[in-house]
Amino acid sequence: MRRTVVLMAVMLLTASLVPMASAQEEGVILRIGLTQDWETLNPTSGFAVSEYEIWNIHYATLTNKAADDFSVTPGLAESWVVSDDGLTVTYTLREGLAWSDGEPLTAEDIAWNINTGRDQGWDNMYSTVQNLDAVAIDDRTVEVTSAVPDPKLPTLDVYLVPRHIWEPIATDYDTATQYDASDFVGSGPFVVTEFNKGQSVVMEANPEFYGWEGDPPYDGIVFQLFENPDAMVAALQQGQLDAIHGFPAGSAGALSADPDIAVVAGQQGGFDEIAVNGGAVEGQPHPALLDLEVRRAIGFAMDREAVIEDLWFGLASPLETMSPSADPKWLPEIPEENRFTYDPERANQILDDAGYLDTDGDGVREMPDGTNPIVLRHAVNTDGDLAGPIGDLFAGWMEDIGIGVTLESYDQDALFGVIVDGTYDTFWWGWVPFVDPDPMLSYFTEAELGNYNDANWFDPQFDALYLEQKEELDPDRRVEIVHEMLTILHDAAVYFPFYLGPDLQAYRTDTFEGWVRQPAGVGPVMFSNSSPSYVLLTPVDGAGAGAGGVNWVLIGGVAAAVVVVGLLIAVRRRGTAEERE
Repeated sequence: MRRTVVLMAVMLLTASLVPMASAQEEGVILRIGLTQDWETLNPTSGFAVSEYEIWNIHYATLTNKAADDFSVTPGLAESWVVSDDGLTVTYTLREGLAWSDGEPLTAEDIAWNINTGRDQGWDNMYSTVQNLDAVAIDDRTVEVTSAVPDPKLPTLDVYLVPRHIWEPIATDYDTATQYDASDFVGSGPFVVTEFNKGQSVVMEANPEFYGWEGDPPYDGIVFQLFENPDAMVAALQQGQLDAIHGFPAGSAGALSADPDIAVVAGQQGGFDEIAVNGGAVEGQPHPALLDLEVRRAIGFAMDREAVIEDLWFGLASPLETMSPSADPKWLPEIPEENRFTYDPERANQILDDAGYLDTDGDGVREMPDGTNPIVLRHAVNTDGDLAGPIGDLFAGWMEDIGIGVTLESYDQDALFGVIVDGTYDTFWWGWVPFVDPDPMLSYFTEAELGNYNDANWFDPQFDALYLEQKEELDPDRRVEIVHEMLTILHDAAVYFPFYLGPDLQAYRTDTFEGWVRQPAGVGPVMFSNSSPSYVLLTPVDGAGAGAGGVNWVLIGGVAAAVVVVGLLIAVRRRGTAEERE
């Protein structure tokens, strides 16, 4: 066995800029570049990190999270009282709350969101509110009662939509989750004014937001989508952007060398994984994947440490099982002997012992009866910067153990549909979890098959433990239950996390100041659980893109500027294997 490494060489040849969108903005504008598109701005059903960032700013929540340690803090509610039995929380709203269109924001809005999200099963709210009932006592008082003990209370940080807009629209699950949210009415510090899918989201300061002390310190935010991450890096370096999220790890050195740019590698529990179709939905995987031994062999065949070293330049951290939270206390310690460490010889032996042999000598194993060669459909997420290189790596790893791979490309929206239908064998994607582990754990229950359960797998014991942790009020015991659940998922060999991946971000220090990391010291400054930076930022000496009403141009790409000489990939294969195209 040998390892072949092709290093990335990126050459910026010119500074020719291609405008993708333009906007006439008055005042001081914060400009942020990212590489993940938005499929929807509907907070009941979207799933992309890029969408959550918009919701964090556009919609205020009943309670908030502290920037440093995620502890519960006042949001729309200025205070709350918990009953002696812990089942009822009475929240008192701040005085004078209003939606961005000037309509009053009252306890009726809160109660309607909780009860409707529960009854209609809104995807991004149901795991939190399914056992809750809310009653508006008066305009400023809402009483929330749980039918079962709930360790998350008094935290209630679901996104709240304006009842006066949504109630006529959200008549059932379908109408609620398929609404395009084009009303743009919110309650957060900034609200959307333009949504240009595939290009940008434009937001302006919301004067109705309760958190401003005086006038907002700047006037708006523009999130600009880049198809080419190297072009995004160049735009930051040239002052066309104030901050960027998700840049290539290979650019960290050059960005750090600029005295006017700060680089952040923020950890908040985010991870990337290769998932294997567990076969619990209508669309079935290759039958070999229904055998635990085959899935275990796949686990031993993947060189995750090489990915950390070569694709992340050592910036990511090893991870053995799914990360359910930004808090590492929820991660169990998997014994060394049970870990899927890189061992292709062991993987080959497992397959040999299980009867999966290459009977015709073509390099691809067949099922034990000698039929149906094992060729896996691996889905490549075209919206993910590393998905292409990982797909090539995966094909090489599988080649080393006699399994074929065909690479099938999808954007993230199409990939979600493929996963729901079960018409895949493996795929590469990632998650950024919430603070409480319950939502991430819920995704692997039977109830989420055909929705967020992207492994298409369930286990009755896992489901029973999920219900147990959901009502466990002893924090230490709840951690033990979650550890047991994650160990079950690990041992099922359907979900192979590769690493805790840092959110690579950079911002200019000469335009805005006040960026904060969440959690303190280790987290990112943007795209975090509650995104506190935006309220705290102030322009540096009146600087800021678009100051003074300048008609500025958003940069969407670099024409003839970026030439990728090679992809950073590390491929494991047999020494006699032919080089792939």
